Amino acid sequence: MIEWHELEEATKIGLENLQLFQLARFQLDDRIICITRLEEGLFGIQNTCPHAGAQLHHGHCNRRGIITCPLHGYKFDIKTGLSADGNNYKIINYQFKIENEKLFIGWRK
Repeated sequence: MIEWHELEEATKIGLENLQLFQLARFQLDDRIICITRLEEGLFGIQNTCPHAGAQLHHGHCNRRGIITCPLHGYKFDIKTGLSADGNNYKIINYQFKIENEKLFIGWRK
């Protein structure tokens, strides 16, 4: 089950201006999130790499939505939170949706 939270209008405008494949750091309460815009829309994952704690928003995102950690090169699929390296790392991923011109962020409980 996904828990949805409405984002403020100023946050919505800022995220709508995010360029394709550009990584940004976003904080929602105590959650620090790495966000990017893909051709399908906005996606996010936890900003801390589980391997050594690097900040993923300093990394790189390719066209498929694979985020490369800037410290040791670990890779994560921003759409699922799963490791793209074949190891067992899984991190929290975030989804976005627009309803009635309002932007919502959601994650699995």
